[in-house]
Amino acid sequence: MGRYALRQLGVLLALLLVGSFVIFSVVELAPGDPISALLGNQPPSPERIAQLNAQYHLDQPFVARYFLWLGDAVRGDLGQSIVYQASVTALLAKALPISLMLILMAEFLIVVFGVVAAIVSARHKGAPDTVVALGSSLAVSVPVFVVAVLFSIVFGRVLGWFPTVGAGESPLDSLYHLFLPALAIAIGASALLARVGRSSLKDEMESPHVTTEVARGVPEGRVFRRHVLRNGLPPMLAVIALQVPALIAGTVVVEQAFNLGGAGTLLLAGVNAGDFALVQAIALIILFVTVTLGIAVDIAYGLLDPRVKVGGK
Repeated sequence: MGRYALRQLGVLLALLLVGSFVIFSVVELAPGDPISALLGNQPPSPERIAQLNAQYHLDQPFVARYFLWLGDAVRGDLGQSIVYQASVTALLAKALPISLMLILMAEFLIVVFGVVAAIVSARHKGAPDTVVALGSSLAVSVPVFVVAVLFSIVFGRVLGWFPTVGAGESPLDSLYHLFLPALAIAIGASALLARVGRSSLKDEMESPHVTTEVARGVPEGRVFRRHVLRNGLPPMLAVIALQVPALIAGTVVVEQAFNLGGAGTLLLAGVNAGDFALVQAIALIILFVTVTLGIAVDIAYGLLDPRVKVGGK
């Protein structure tokens, strides 16, 4: 396990290095002149252009700029935002907690709704199974922005149950403000998790060792908890991890619909204004979260499923 963990750490670092280079290259080679974006309405004097070239290392070769940018990022210096005229690190320090809380709330709702629906569908045939199957198929097909707008209108403006603007002032107030946006993100993802979990649990219930245990008179509830649920969880865990990029993308849309002011709002503003420092920083954070979670799930998959040898082929 120790050697396997070290190997996975090496894989993590390699993926982060390659991914960071791709992010830097895509943003740097995108159409547009960074100097023009940095100058804005200022007169393009030679002195000001030389100052910006030195400040943003634009006078350096491409590879040198990448390593300078990566070194600054590792030290916590993510550059200066063109749009907000402020440190990107300071901007993210205010915006990331909102997005992180939103994603965590959405993930919690996804796990609760998805796992419960999968268990109900697997253990109860007939109407419960049909409701889960049809409901999950319908929920998966509805885009996140449509759900967000509908929830905002119905539960916010018409019924008045939840606020539709802002992320709240205190932690408890934030939970109240972010519940509706998190639910909008969670609907489709929990439906997908329910479909995968339903199929996985039903396959386990039909496996020979489970049917043998039931035939021997072992209570079905005990068999389900000890064998079916344990062996059926790893595929659901993989789905949860693979949904993280989609959750982040959904966060960008939902933050706009509810005017939350999180990292998704910063990302959209940075893309629209050509703020390469802001876009690179947020993309780098998304890369780190996605890759790290993928490695963690790979390790957890082997620990949960006894049929998979951790560190084996």
